[in-house]
Amino acid sequence: MNTAKPKYDFLDPPTRDDEIGRLGPYRIVGLLGQGGMGEVFRAEDGRLKRTVALKMMNKKLAGTSNSRKRFVEEARSMAAVHHDNVATIFEVGLQRGMPYLAMELLKGESLFDRIKSKPKDHRKFSYPEVIRIAREVSCGLAAAHACAIIHRDIKPANIWMEEPSGRAKILDFGLAVAGSDHLTGRGSVVGSPGYLSPEQARNEPVDDRTDLYALGVVLYQLCGGRLPLRSASMSGQLIAILCHAPAPLRTVAPEIPEPFCELVDRLLSKEARDRPKSALALVDLVDDIERNFHGEMQAATQIVVEPAAPSGSKPTRRAEETHAVSNRKSPVPWWVLSIAGLLLLLIAGWTMRPKRTASKPVQPTRERESKPVSRPVVITAASLAKLELSPVVAGSDEVTAGEVSRFKMRLSNQALDDSDDPRAINAKASLVANVVTFLTPAGQKKRRAPTFPRKFSPTQLPRPGESQEFEIQVMTKGLPAGDYDVEFELQTPGGTVVGKSNSRFSVDENLLDSDLLGFEIVRTHSGRGADTYVSSTSDEAFGGRHALQAVRFAGDKGEVKEHIYFRFDLAATKIDRKSIDRAVLMLTLGGESNTGKNEFGVYGIVEGLGPLWKETGVGHLVFQQSPLRSGTMGQTFLGTLQFINPVDQLNDMPDHIKMAGEALDTFLRTSESDLVTIALVRQNWSEKRTYFRSKEGSLGKAPAIAIRVKNP
Repeated sequence: MNTAKPKYDFLDPPTRDDEIGRLGPYRIVGLLGQGGMGEVFRAEDGRLKRTVALKMMNKKLAGTSNSRKRFVEEARSMAAVHHDNVATIFEVGLQRGMPYLAMELLKGESLFDRIKSKPKDHRKFSYPEVIRIAREVSCGLAAAHACAIIHRDIKPANIWMEEPSGRAKILDFGLAVAGSDHLTGRGSVVGSPGYLSPEQARNEPVDDRTDLYALGVVLYQLCGGRLPLRSASMSGQLIAILCHAPAPLRTVAPEIPEPFCELVDRLLSKEARDRPKSALALVDLVDDIERNFHGEMQAATQIVVEPAAPSGSKPTRRAEETHAVSNRKSPVPWWVLSIAGLLLLLIAGWTMRPKRTASKPVQPTRERESKPVSRPVVITAASLAKLELSPVVAGSDEVTAGEVSRFKMRLSNQALDDSDDPRAINAKASLVANVVTFLTPAGQKKRRAPTFPRKFSPTQLPRPGESQEFEIQVMTKGLPAGDYDVEFELQTPGGTVVGKSNSRFSVDENLLDSDLLGFEIVRTHSGRGADTYVSSTSDEAFGGRHALQAVRFAGDKGEVKEHIYFRFDLAATKIDRKSIDRAVLMLTLGGESNTGKNEFGVYGIVEGLGPLWKETGVGHLVFQQSPLRSGTMGQTFLGTLQFINPVDQLNDMPDHIKMAGEALDTFLRTSESDLVTIALVRQNWSEKRTYFRSKEGSLGKAPAIAIRVKNP
């Protein structure tokens, strides 16, 4: 018997030489793959004597009870979806607190690998391949959506091409959904950048049509050999998704039937309501296109082969009828036949003469005449007169340099019927209107366009009597601090202005990414400074520890809370606190910290605690006497501290965790004493603690405030 220690601590020891380990009734015999979401093993089910793929959730993702519960619930829901185009899940469970699922072991390759196997300059798929994949993935999505499950991450890597059937199967519903709430912080984007829908890019609620957009991206990629929208950076990709219209598919893949190109373009609509209403409706649309395509192909084939049958083939009914007529006795007089014969001889003689140059141009065939030369459609301002551009919600009044200022806009169609409807008037145009953004520093005249225009095709315009909302994002990286006027112009493709809307915002200095030249630093070891933490489960003095810790979770006896307190002595800097201009709170993350989402409320303590509280010794600060034991009422909210620490990469980076804002500046400037106390309160729930270096742990990494005074 092999009793060697298993390679994976969540597995039981192996009992045979050909095993990695055991998981309940499953014999783990090999590793199939691994990624950010977890590991996939080849396993033998001893009960049913079948080989399965066993997926274990990533240990870090499984770090909280909420994430484990969400994974199991979503995977169980997915197991209820029985469809040929969805990978079958056999079982869902927990092993030593680690969620796992057993699913069918598939042969073949992912669509991503199939794309990669093609030469870089020829990664287009044939129309029959694409239409089949479109239908099968749509059917799989329809089955999942019927169970109220949204995939949120449809992409080639999550579409499996099964062999030898060639059937497409959707993978990783459970992992994709379970991971969405635990890897990202507030305001972040969930999904794969190239396949994100606009609503995902805006971090807005999603529905079934989000999956249809992603499928549209996949189909565009298969037909055109490239993504519809591409950028070298994540921010650029988000801007493209929100603001740019992809080139119509027919211009990238002219060999694909136009009805299918139009369907893919519709799937890529910026607004979900302009896409097919459901995956089931998409299946019907694909079937209609395929049916019409085959009908046209069959008709075209009949037209080509009907005039002459192949040599040796059985005569057609028409040929048989002609032969029968020729054998009958003709009622036509002999002299008529003689004249007709003479005319035929003359015609034959003419046609058999040597070829001569025609004195007149050859007339184009009827087929050529059926394709008139296309001319560009000119869009006039008058044809767009019924469009009205207006703001929905003004952009952020103040943003930090480097952040994005978001503006919600509304485009309304005031037309009453087709006679003045811009959609109908310009139906043959590929581009109808642009919304161009201009930025002007307050008090200046020179303006510039900080982002690409938002483009609209006829089908992307709202219908008569309706309106649609969209978001314009203005990147502020590189903008000097100050106030800015923003002007949005609705223009024709030629640049004629149809309508305008105005707004304003201010860019604040980015202190979090600057080198803080000219700032003086005060740490908790300076003067009469101090740092400690308090726990709702202990009265112990924690002031002498090398790390300050915080946590918040639901324990067996109630909520467990740990709060962190800093005291800074401003007198140690000889700074007149009334002259403080800007300030930055700076912390250093300690080892073994929570690697997921960390969110803290930062509070200035103004009541319930004397300025000379003790971190150790008699009368040291404990939770039951702390000012935040019953909540934050009466204290000054300074801001929110948010960060994610993937794979511990932020640990021990000096002063890397920062928070700044006007509230902090004002709190320090108006303090009644040179001794100021600031507290951190964990806002998100997690059993995993977050650690910061204390003054005892490292003098150079102790909690600090960087302060700059106003110019005299």
